[in-house]
Amino acid sequence: MGFISPKVDYAFKKIFGSEQSQDILISFLNSIIYAGEKNIESLTNFHPYNPGQLM
Repeated sequence: MGFISPKVDYAFKKIFGSEQSQDILISFLNSIIYAGEKNIESLTNFHPYNPGQLM
């Protein structure tokens, strides 16, 4: 079985879009936006197809 590239939308959402992987997403965002400084401490995920509904 091969790996799915995180550049594929489905894989990216599975890797970074769940509540369980919030620490990974925060680390990823801090590394690409703030050069590794820990500026982002928490996030709130919103459902992309229904903005009024939290995930």
